[in-house]
Amino acid sequence: MQLGWIDRQRLVAYSAILLIASLPSFLHFYMQANGESGSDFLAFWSAGRLVLTGAAETVYDLKSTFAIQATVGRNDVFAFVNPPPFLFIVAPLGFLAYNQAWVAWICATYGFWLYQTRKADRELTWPIAAFPGALVSAWHAQTGLLTSGIQAAFATNLERRPFVAGLWTGTLIIKPHLAVLMPVAFLASRNWRAIAGAACSSTILLLLAWVVFGSGTMLAYPKSWEVSRALMANSGPEFFLRQTTVYAALRATGSEYLAIWAQGMTSVVLVCLTWRVWSIEVPTDAKLAFLFAASALVTPYLFNYDLAFLILPWLWLARQSRERLFGAWKRPLLVVLYLAPLACRALTFPLGINLTFAYCILLTALIWRCIIIEKNSAKTQPDAHHR
Repeated sequence: MQLGWIDRQRLVAYSAILLIASLPSFLHFYMQANGESGSDFLAFWSAGRLVLTGAAETVYDLKSTFAIQATVGRNDVFAFVNPPPFLFIVAPLGFLAYNQAWVAWICATYGFWLYQTRKADRELTWPIAAFPGALVSAWHAQTGLLTSGIQAAFATNLERRPFVAGLWTGTLIIKPHLAVLMPVAFLASRNWRAIAGAACSSTILLLLAWVVFGSGTMLAYPKSWEVSRALMANSGPEFFLRQTTVYAALRATGSEYLAIWAQGMTSVVLVCLTWRVWSIEVPTDAKLAFLFAASALVTPYLFNYDLAFLILPWLWLARQSRERLFGAWKRPLLVVLYLAPLACRALTFPLGINLTFAYCILLTALIWRCIIIEKNSAKTQPDAHHR
């Protein structure tokens, strides 16, 4: 089957067109963020304002947060729920007006993500820049681009500088459920330098946050758990359809017990598979591809705006040149996987079905299949040569 319409040159051109065509959409989300519906970004901006006024200990207090957000016309409150080290990042936002801070946040986090991620494949800068998962992250002005940039920095440093990769891993303390599988990977591969780096950076960040923002802020942080717990317990299907996990997909149908059981089983399986992949002799980039794909499913709490990091497993799949892995469907399959974060988001609400978690399962399964095929091939090749 000849599929010249999606060769590398055209892929770059189509990606550039996609990115340019998406730019007007940011005006819509800018107006939405400054309108009645508001934006989650209000939580970051108001926390920055409170830090700058010397009231860091009140960032988890809903009344204090509402008082700041009311100045831009809010009638309800977007709670700040991130750990105290995240305050180092949001504090500068307090110097800006809300609408200015919204623009600055998107530009800064997108720039950071793109700078770190393009190191994985500099020849595909345009497809990386236009990745729909990154566009969804940018629209929401949430943490997805920042954390995905950290994940990319970890990935691109792991093989050459494992201690530095560990340092980057430790900074995910600002959103720790994205790093659930990383300790498993480090232990399975006996990468003690990465473990040391992660321990150093996470500990230093916590101590700095304690020193700079005070014991009151550290002790107040558990208050945010009640907000998250209330959201998970009382939200309707629309809340769970925005997420990517097995738990969220089943909770959207109303079955909480089944959701907990299925997520628990899924998480255990993924931990075991991650251990297996990272303990066998396969290339590091293959291990990383599986790690990132599985990271989207191992936690019960993850939103569709957190998935910019899935460009990394997609890049790995794109580099797999052996036709026997996918057959003639390799290129169209890659196109589907590339567009899936946006397509799933667009179709989920009209259909009332969480399609994003199905996409994440497919991506994880494909990478697992590729790794096992390559592993089995490596075993048989020496025998064939001997004969």
